[in-house]
Amino acid sequence: MPQDKSVDVRIDNLKQLMSLELPEAVAKAQEIWERGQRPDVVRVRRSYLRLDEFAGVVIDERKPLPRGMRPISAQMIAPKGLTLKLHLLTLFAAQCEVAPGKKWSNPYPAEPTPQKPDSWMGLTATVARYAGPGVQASSVQTNKLRQIVEALKALEKKNLVRSATGVAGQVKRGVLLECENGKSTAAATIPYTVPIENEQFVEIPVEFFTRGWVHVLTMSEIAAILMWLDVLKFEGREIKLPGSDQTVTMGSVNSNVRHGRYGLGREAYETHQPLRAFQLLEVYDPPKRHEDGKWEGYNEDSRDMVCHQIVMTPEGFGEDAGKTVLKTLRRRHATGEWGTPLGL
Repeated sequence: MPQDKSVDVRIDNLKQLMSLELPEAVAKAQEIWERGQRPDVVRVRRSYLRLDEFAGVVIDERKPLPRGMRPISAQMIAPKGLTLKLHLLTLFAAQCEVAPGKKWSNPYPAEPTPQKPDSWMGLTATVARYAGPGVQASSVQTNKLRQIVEALKALEKKNLVRSATGVAGQVKRGVLLECENGKSTAAATIPYTVPIENEQFVEIPVEFFTRGWVHVLTMSEIAAILMWLDVLKFEGREIKLPGSDQTVTMGSVNSNVRHGRYGLGREAYETHQPLRAFQLLEVYDPPKRHEDGKWEGYNEDSRDMVCHQIVMTPEGFGEDAGKTVLKTLRRRHATGEWGTPLGL
């Protein structure tokens, strides 16, 4: 069986994260949550992850929506970089500090100081290797700081943050948050406030941050979770499971909506397999759909094609993200299949 090298790389990176960075970032997130507002969820405005109007372009899997036309969150999906994860962490920190409707007037600097021990360095876990001879802790920290500053500058360019000093690019000393809908401009900023009840927003379980999921999931997996949270909240339907009294909220999304509303390609959609193995969602497969996605007896006039039906399993976010993902990736490495390891 040919091995998936991307899984090997992911395992190596995760093991490095779990040796130091991940436990410290999770501990810092828990500390910030405990001394603050203690929200059960982190609210994210719907316009951050979903276009208000359907994209009026011809799109398919071979020709996805141009990056500049996608929702803000989908624009930040990249193989490398911290932009999306760091921005979600800023929203988490803000909502731990202030109540709905309020501004966060004193966000963290990039690195800690005696006056401000909370920082994005402390709240972020990333693989920051030193490229030179040997491995020096100071050089690793320098590389991590560089990644964080680059991510903050990228957020500044998208009008999601602005330098606290008022000088563009001076993000290392701290940033002020702007509304996550991305509609601020250099001439007219919209300060960030925590969403209030009469706004449309999705709700990310706070354990996504305090149990480390934000650090160990891929960008595509995170974007998919945001999409499913939105689909289930606003378009989901209550269904009683066969042979049970349990009622769940179930939803689905077709490729046109996935592209034209969420700006997500097939790679993001296919994350339902690892997310199911991580026990963050459950997938109900249509009877005629094979595991490889092909449809039994498919033809262009098929009228019985049904998308995967998704149910979120929020209790899964309460598990230790690092241990859960590492066990699952090792099973994937050994078997070539996405499945839940024994003991999870």
